[in-house]
Amino acid sequence: MRDVKIVTIGGWGHLGRVLGEIDRYAPELRVRAMAKSPAGEDPRAYQQQHACARDAQPFDDHRQMLDEVRPHVVVISTRLDLIAPLATEAVARGCHVICEKPLALDHEPLRNLWDACRAAGVQCQAILDNHVNPALVAARQAVREGRVGRVALLAASKSYKWGTRPAWFGSRATYCGIIPWVGIHAIDFVQEVSGRRVAAAVARHSNVAHPELAGCEDNAVVLLTLDDGVHAGATLDLLRPESAPTHGDDRLRVVGSSGAVEADLTRGTCTLTTHAESPHDLPLGARQPAFVPLLRSVADGSAGREPSAEMRRAFALTHAVLRARDAADRGAAEQVEPFDRAFP
Repeated sequence: MRDVKIVTIGGWGHLGRVLGEIDRYAPELRVRAMAKSPAGEDPRAYQQQHACARDAQPFDDHRQMLDEVRPHVVVISTRLDLIAPLATEAVARGCHVICEKPLALDHEPLRNLWDACRAAGVQCQAILDNHVNPALVAARQAVREGRVGRVALLAASKSYKWGTRPAWFGSRATYCGIIPWVGIHAIDFVQEVSGRRVAAAVARHSNVAHPELAGCEDNAVVLLTLDDGVHAGATLDLLRPESAPTHGDDRLRVVGSSGAVEADLTRGTCTLTTHAESPHDLPLGARQPAFVPLLRSVADGSAGREPSAEMRRAFALTHAVLRARDAADRGAAEQVEPFDRAFP
């Protein structure tokens, strides 16, 4: 992987999740260059925090960086309305991309990005790595092994502190809404553990406590029907108390005919309770990499022109959360087409 040229654009969002993973493979893997995005975020703070980026060449202009470095992989983490346009630029140069989520703010730019990736024969992955969280992996294994019996209901919750939100969070034109921004994680929990896809959604969202950014919902509830008829719910909020010990609070509870399993991703526990067994914590495995597999596939030439499972997962999740946001905006149920039908 030493020859894989990695660059980054922007410095807002979850860039640290990708760099933190690459750090584990430094110096074999390193970031060659880092550019400001058109929003002007300065990525130098990440250079100080991550060994893999210490020697990265700084650029003020991302196009100059792309032209001079000619990278294999571009990591994009910036203001949300810029994700799809910047990814499309990188893809047009033949680069694979790892992007902040959601991949696009609406259906048309999402489809345009998909078409661009397909035409260029490159992979596009989102910075969505909760599926490798050991607590969620343990819950998924318990469900797949039938330890809770037939699944009847899934309940996900995702809470963040409000903290300091940028002014652009107040506009749908630059911020996608709480359901695509926060809800994409909760729906990821549901689909990963159940092994099913979202087939329909009903949702509501509102701003209760933050009138200074009236266009930014600070809470939402989403009711999902999966493709096997099972129901799932997700509660989302940006109202976690500032005194709480962590910025986020992530949970999933799965109830079945013979038991229940509860994954607490924040605390790193997964608790199983069945008719025959009292509550007990399941053993957790080591966290597996989420982004390095793409880098390996680029290095060994196996990345391929066809969309990977991880690329399909990223687009399918974005498609589902945009449909759920449509449901909240319109006050009506929205059907979520199967991925292969929506993105042939």
